[in-house]
Amino acid sequence: MSNLEAIVPIIGNKDISLWDYTREMMILEKFEKKGDNKMTDEKEDKPLSRRERFIKYREKRLSQAVHAIKLCENMANKNSYDYNQEEAKTIIRYLQDALSNLKHAFSKVDKDRKFF
Repeated sequence: MSNLEAIVPIIGNKDISLWDYTREMMILEKFEKKGDNKMTDEKEDKPLSRRERFIKYREKRLSQAVHAIKLCENMANKNSYDYNQEEAKTIIRYLQDALSNLKHAFSKVDKDRKFF
């Protein structure tokens, strides 16, 4: 009942339903948690190193790319989609170009680091 005593000054002496009371409590708990996270988590203030940023974004971006390719793969289903071979070759060519650009970008980084 200490929670009820804490909320009475905020909502006043109104008669509220159990639903309204629980909603008010949830809102207050969110504010309390939000405030606690900012004070206890000092790592957010520090910028991430280049390696930490790479690791952070690697999994998310790679999974998104694989998911997008799988969605494109679904378009090969003739029962659901109507396309001709020229359109299929165009999609494959664009994906291959994107992959070759990715390979080139990573190989370029390796070559640049040998000289420095």
